[in-house]
Amino acid sequence: MRKILTSIVLIMVLAIQPMLLPMTAFGATYDNEGEEEIVDPNAAQPEVILINGPVFEVTPGKSNTVKIKLRNGSAYGAKAIVIQPTFTDIDNTPFTVGFAGNENRISSLPPRSETEVELTVDVERTAATKNYPVTLNYSFFNVYNIKFTGSSTIYLKVNNLSGEPDFKFENVTITPSEIEPGDTTTISGQITNNNFITMHEAKLTLEGLSNDGISINNALDSKYFSRIAPGTTETFSFPLIAGSEITSGTYPITLKLSYKDDAGRSYDKSQNYYVNVGGSTGQKPSLEIRNMKEPTGTYEVNQNFDISFDIVNIGDAEAKNIKVTATGMGESGAVVPKSTSIKNVKTLPPNQTSHFVFTFAGTSSASSQNYPVEFTIEYETSGKDVTTFKQYAGVNISNPEKDKEENKEDEKKSKPKIIVSDYVCDPLIVMAGEEFDLTMTLMNSHKYKSVHNIKMFLTMAEETSSDTEKTGNIFTPVDSSNTFYFDDIVPKGSVEKALRLYVVPDAQPKTYTLTVNFEYEDDDGNEYTSQELLGINVKQVTELDIDDYTLPEQVEMGMPVTINFNYYNTGKVTLNNLMIRIEGDVDTQTRNTYVGNLESGSSDYYEGTFTPTSMGELPISIVVSYDDAGGETIEEKRDFVLNVIEPMPVDDMMSMEDMPENNTMSKKILIGVILGIVVIIVIATVVLIQKRKKRKQEEAFLAEDDDETEYAFVPEDADYDQQIPYDQQASPEKQEGRDSNEHF
Repeated sequence: MRKILTSIVLIMVLAIQPMLLPMTAFGATYDNEGEEEIVDPNAAQPEVILINGPVFEVTPGKSNTVKIKLRNGSAYGAKAIVIQPTFTDIDNTPFTVGFAGNENRISSLPPRSETEVELTVDVERTAATKNYPVTLNYSFFNVYNIKFTGSSTIYLKVNNLSGEPDFKFENVTITPSEIEPGDTTTISGQITNNNFITMHEAKLTLEGLSNDGISINNALDSKYFSRIAPGTTETFSFPLIAGSEITSGTYPITLKLSYKDDAGRSYDKSQNYYVNVGGSTGQKPSLEIRNMKEPTGTYEVNQNFDISFDIVNIGDAEAKNIKVTATGMGESGAVVPKSTSIKNVKTLPPNQTSHFVFTFAGTSSASSQNYPVEFTIEYETSGKDVTTFKQYAGVNISNPEKDKEENKEDEKKSKPKIIVSDYVCDPLIVMAGEEFDLTMTLMNSHKYKSVHNIKMFLTMAEETSSDTEKTGNIFTPVDSSNTFYFDDIVPKGSVEKALRLYVVPDAQPKTYTLTVNFEYEDDDGNEYTSQELLGINVKQVTELDIDDYTLPEQVEMGMPVTINFNYYNTGKVTLNNLMIRIEGDVDTQTRNTYVGNLESGSSDYYEGTFTPTSMGELPISIVVSYDDAGGETIEEKRDFVLNVIEPMPVDDMMSMEDMPENNTMSKKILIGVILGIVVIIVIATVVLIQKRKKRKQEEAFLAEDDDETEYAFVPEDADYDQQIPYDQQASPEKQEGRDSNEHF
């Protein structure tokens, strides 16, 4: 009976094994029909991942055991796995990481399986309190002997109240806080040892100084302290001076403290502070002319006319020593000022306006034409920096006597003149890279002669640093050529011409002189040429492109967060006083990063690290600020909200829904297996019943013929047709001692 049951079990196992084994074979995958899929060996990549941590707390001065759990998260098996730890800053790593035995070598890791590895971490007694990143690099092979690599990062959290010496710069002041070029100031403060370990051989150094910027004033740029005991404070003071030719702005200086701990390990930390030269940080004045009123009509010789306008300070700082100079641009003093040609304003606060009126008159040397008047505005932006810009106005002068004199000299060659009697630029200040409207009134200033076959064209060539080089045209007509034609202009008559012009994108911000050229003929066919000058104010767009970057939505308390991005000056002008700062309740040494000036076409890279100091939702802002060519401060701000939580293990258990379909038993196969098992059990049961029934029949038959046959005893393991003579059987006494179970 026992042998039969054993045989049945073996048959069942052999029947089920072919159906189950292919589905759990190491590294193999099967479809829903049970057929093995063909897999690209290079695509059969195992995935070794860390499923606990990633923060593990270790105790300074002891040997710690850290248990990490690894999982093969793919459908392919991995073998010959080797784990190798590496450190970002190996020279300043206060611990040693090893493995118990050869646990950094794992022979195999089947699909969807896990294993646990023990790391031994020896931490130095003087280890500083912080989280130290350790990268675990994995190398392994798949079932096709193709090598793959991977990595995970864990953090060893050290909480050491008496490990690394620590300090704070306290009560640091710069007095006075604002200075002018050539002035002196003093930076002073305190160094407080706020830990329980003595700081040895402490040296405080002032960095970021330069002879033409901020420099030390007749003193040493460093101070030495042999030791700073726990809880004690040392004071320092450095006299500073600003260079006489220094430009206005904010200048960073760095306090750097180098020191050692009790074990002789060296440390150094720095903190930036800023000296403001020439006014408040980022604040500059910016002046512009508004509401200019030019004379209309035509004025005789010695007839006074006024030109008035407002100067508005649109900046955010006070403009100083404003000087406005009016100059007539006609030949031989054709137009001269009748009032004071230079006017001064001592100061002009932000958003304030100053009104100016200048009186002019034409002289006897003036001809009958339009004369431009130039206004030059100069003012100090900060310190001794002077900003200058110009604006132009025009006036029509009539001088019959001068015309008669010219006629008398050569009546036949009396020269008719075409002037621009009026022009309007919309907008008044045009933006580089954009279009604007220019409307001109062209007037024939001659009283008697008409002009014919008039050709007009515009030119604008900007002088460069070389006398032989010129740039191309700054202004380009839109949807038209640069040449225009008029048939006739009668004496004292005028025509109006409206143009749509485009400013080239790389035009520098300033006032350009647009030249209007004329070629024409008089009634006798004599050819003439003339030029008129128009002033066009151009402003350049500033552009700072910043790469996209993000911050993690959720971080653990004490976990450092790193932010980095590239930024590019894609505009056409230099960006001044570029500064990047981190705003929020965080601990960082890069809260304010002063870059300085970023030239057009230049780029740079920023990287900052901060650590959250409070739990819950923590707002963080990254602010990039700079000044454009006009002195206006522009800020670009990006806001983030971090969810700061306590460090906790990561539960990476995979749900059943995430299991791949090709590694689970399909319903068809499962039903087939169950039916097969049932059939085998039924067949085995039937066979067992039939055999037992047959044995009972044979036993009954032998009992009836026991007295007649000479073969009365048949052993259990003997064949039924094997005859045993009666005399060879055991005696009745021996038979009585046998176990009754040996008989049928």
